Amino acid sequence: MIRTTAILMLSAGLSTAAFAEERPLMCFGTEPFWSVDLTEPGSGLARFSTMDGESVFYQGAANRKDHLGESLWRGASDEGGDLVVWMQDSTCSDNMSDTAHPVTTRVSLPDGQFLAGCCRVVTQAAKMKQAEQVNSALEGPTWRLAQIGGKEPAGLASLERAVSVTFTDGLARGFSGCNNFSGDYQRQGNRLQLGQLASTMMACPKPASAIENSFQAAFAGSFEYGIDGDSLLLSAASGERLLFEREAPLQLDGSAWKVTSFNNNRQAVIGVIGDSDITLVFGAEEVSGSAGCNRFWASYTYAGNSITFGPPAATRMACEESLMTQEQLFLAALASAVTWRVDGNVLDMHRADSERAIWAISQ
Repeated sequence: MIRTTAILMLSAGLSTAAFAEERPLMCFGTEPFWSVDLTEPGSGLARFSTMDGESVFYQGAANRKDHLGESLWRGASDEGGDLVVWMQDSTCSDNMSDTAHPVTTRVSLPDGQFLAGCCRVVTQAAKMKQAEQVNSALEGPTWRLAQIGGKEPAGLASLERAVSVTFTDGLARGFSGCNNFSGDYQRQGNRLQLGQLASTMMACPKPASAIENSFQAAFAGSFEYGIDGDSLLLSAASGERLLFEREAPLQLDGSAWKVTSFNNNRQAVIGVIGDSDITLVFGAEEVSGSAGCNRFWASYTYAGNSITFGPPAATRMACEESLMTQEQLFLAALASAVTWRVDGNVLDMHRADSERAIWAISQ
């Protein structure tokens, strides 16, 4: 889990310009296993990690003495104390392989620990490969907001529906505490650029409205992002930081829904007639329910956010003509669905042409 805090700036005695000239280094050691990520020297950001997966971010800078072949990096977080990394251009062995690393390092932690290890230079190709791995991990999951600026917003845990976002094929969609939102995004390396976000306009009482205002103000513009296990950290140049946790993949099995609208196959999504009920109940391999007049059932399979339905079958009870027409349109819409996603208490399914097929709420 990432621990992140509002970052303190260091005193003017440290030169960020000097740090920008440093090589991208990954420093590490054994007994115990630890690492200091200095692969983005221009950002002034370092991440200290241990084998148990816990990470702390520090903001700082470095001084270098070329005639000595030495650099000293110092950074701080508001958890207290400094991280100090001394680096010397000299051959170093990691005691685990025959690799000779170009930099020897010594690290002092805020709690007084003193660590020894080596640093390797991270090539541009390695950074691109790492960025691609992070990119693939960003898209698909639902990310639930945990912190803004290093703190959990007051009342966040009490919300009936979590503040969350998903990134898929250039579209960011989610819930900001009171309203749904969506908007474009672009990725380049470990940078994320959010476009203008559109949002519904429902009013809510506190704390939902206050949380939404804070989130919408922070979730805008350009970010550097990193993924550590099930945590996603977005860091803006302003110092604003948003921490998200990955939600467990949703399962359709055992869920039940009431359909409120569906596609009529004429480029329109229409509501359910009057008091008629259209329902979906998902079993392990079969979906069943009411089509508004008759009971129906159909096989289905899904993997990730893709879904495939078999031909639906239904009982043969006669109903009013309008209900019979609605039933046929609904079953055709169901069969046309190829993707699904759950957003809070809403099931949203779409066709191959991206038009909405089914919209339903949980029962």
